Amino acid sequence: MSKELKVGLFVIVAAFIFLATFAYVDQLSGDRVPYKAYFRYAGGVDPGSPVRFGGMKVGTITAIRPSREDPTQIEVLMEVKGGVPVNVASVATLTALNPLGDRYLEITTGSDKVPRLPPGATIRSAEPVSLDDLARQASTLIPTVRSTLQNMQKDIDRLTGNTEVVLSNVQAMTGPRNQRNLALLLSNARDVLDKESPQIDRLLHTLNQASAQSTALLSQASSVLAEVEVVTQSANTTFTGVNRTIDEIRDPIKTDLAELQRTITGANRLIGDLNTVVSVNRYKVDDTFDNFRDASENLRQLTLLVKERPWTLLRGKPAPDRAVPVVARRK
Repeated sequence: MSKELKVGLFVIVAAFIFLATFAYVDQLSGDRVPYKAYFRYAGGVDPGSPVRFGGMKVGTITAIRPSREDPTQIEVLMEVKGGVPVNVASVATLTALNPLGDRYLEITTGSDKVPRLPPGATIRSAEPVSLDDLARQASTLIPTVRSTLQNMQKDIDRLTGNTEVVLSNVQAMTGPRNQRNLALLLSNARDVLDKESPQIDRLLHTLNQASAQSTALLSQASSVLAEVEVVTQSANTTFTGVNRTIDEIRDPIKTDLAELQRTITGANRLIGDLNTVVSVNRYKVDDTFDNFRDASENLRQLTLLVKERPWTLLRGKPAPDRAVPVVARRK
């Protein structure tokens, strides 16, 4: 065996050992977590294609097959390194780093506020846009673009015609005749301004005086407003004192009113008791009034008797009446 052949065999064996060691170390570098995703079109990827998470290579595709539950979908099985934070918000897509590069499966980072996906779970997927889809969309857009271009051509023609009309109108407006009319109009306007200039000056002077008076009035109004503000503050202070005084005398007034209420209640109770006593002893009161009436009549009669015959108070019997003396008549 030649020396060159021996060297070649040694290099091949060393390379094989290096690759085997690298694969073994890669297998021992961490646990592999299985996941799956479903697509309508999985062209461009095969078993062994890389799986990236946020652009980092984290695993490989292990199998691609039609789904058992829905044959219209392609089931893509993958394995990623343990510790990769695949979560509920992550989305799997089939993409490529550049238009000419190999396609791979990309998993978005999702959100840190949602739970992680357990091993064997299904990652949400987004369908890739193929060249055929782009061609179909372009074919549907071509008639619309053609119609739009035709409408734009019509609008451009219409605008061109309108522009020509406008230019002709401008030329007619700027012709010699209109220039003479415009010069005459400007001359008349200058004459009017020269004649009315004194009145305009007087008007401007009047406006300046009115402005000065307005400024003075505004300053007076400002001072009045300041005085009103001072008066308002004084009124607020007075109202505060009145409220405080009312708060101070409110409780004694309430106490006096409560005492007056109790007094009125006692008086009402006493009046009720008097009414009860009067209603119970009413017949006795009537007898008493009759006795008073009889006594009054007797007293009146006694008084008349004393006036007519006062001697009855001294004698037991009345004196006989005196005889009227008889006077003899002269003959």
